[in-house]
Amino acid sequence: MVGALPLLPLAAGIAMAAPTLQAEPLASASPTVVQSVPPEPRSNPDLEAALREVLFPVRIDDGQGHGPDPGSAEGEWVKGNKIKAECERLPAHRYIWDQVDLNGDGRPEVVAQVLGPMVCGTGGCPLLIFREPSPGRLQLITQISLFKDPLIVTERRHNRWKDLITRVRVDAGTGYYAELRYDGRTYPTNPSVPPAIPLHRPEAGTAYLEWNDKDPRAHRLPCEDPPQKPGP
Repeated sequence: MVGALPLLPLAAGIAMAAPTLQAEPLASASPTVVQSVPPEPRSNPDLEAALREVLFPVRIDDGQGHGPDPGSAEGEWVKGNKIKAECERLPAHRYIWDQVDLNGDGRPEVVAQVLGPMVCGTGGCPLLIFREPSPGRLQLITQISLFKDPLIVTERRHNRWKDLITRVRVDAGTGYYAELRYDGRTYPTNPSVPPAIPLHRPEAGTAYLEWNDKDPRAHRLPCEDPPQKPGP
């Protein structure tokens, strides 16, 4: 679906056509949305496991190197239980996600926004980008703080990866758009400071991860994997 997003109050917005200059301190250009891709309607257990590991980092030793070996069956059991306990201690998180091939290798990356009172603030919520080096295993590429949807993916590239655009909130009535370029290893983790770049020229792209509070595609993040089906 081709569409455009609402204008930001007193700030740059998504342009329906050629953008007009806005009186704002940091940037003057607005991206144009040429296509909008809705979040995935299904949950993703592999992504849920990866999100729990990032959101609830735990250690399995006692701080002095004593404990089960990392990667061992015992170590994974201890880690899983600690992650579950930390997850259950906090208010429930939700997430939305989508797939988009960012590096042009024919295999889509996974982009996910995490929602919840413990991770979100007035500046936004975390955005996580994963690649899938092997089926069912997700590797974190970037964790971006202060993300405000949607994620706009352009056709411009740096180091073979597509440039990203996101909004930056300055205060209640002011904001601008920032461009995130891949540096060969990761994207900028905070869109409000360098190496993120305020958007100073018109740019077109596809919008991902746009959501609202009543959107059923915001999935609850469980604190443990669902039980496995018994074998034959």
